[in-house]
Amino acid sequence: MFDMTNEQWEEHYKPTPNLISEEGFAFETYGDELAYVATRDPHHVWTEMDGDNGVYIVSGMHYVNRIQYYVTEVPWLEGEDICITVCEYIDCDCYDGDVDPKNNCPECGGTGTKTVWGD
Repeated sequence: MFDMTNEQWEEHYKPTPNLISEEGFAFETYGDELAYVATRDPHHVWTEMDGDNGVYIVSGMHYVNRIQYYVTEVPWLEGEDICITVCEYIDCDCYDGDVDPKNNCPECGGTGTKTVWGD
């Protein structure tokens, strides 16, 4: 798997704007936006997905754990397995194996897990 930053991905693959809802570059996983994405060359489609350890944008059109899709000007190549980390879920320094909702940790609020955003 080839990892790259969001900035590197944007510079190289060039996501196209969503002209259907005009809400930036992301496309919904239903309705007209999904229908549009499904008609694109699969090598230009990317999926933002919720994983066990965070949120990632990966090459290709995936259905399980999908959050949204992207379409790019530049295609990914056959055999490339590309992953862009949007954010990672990590154990907070206060976490000792038990979640304590009374914990007033400023980083996790007592959940034991905090989100670290990618580049």
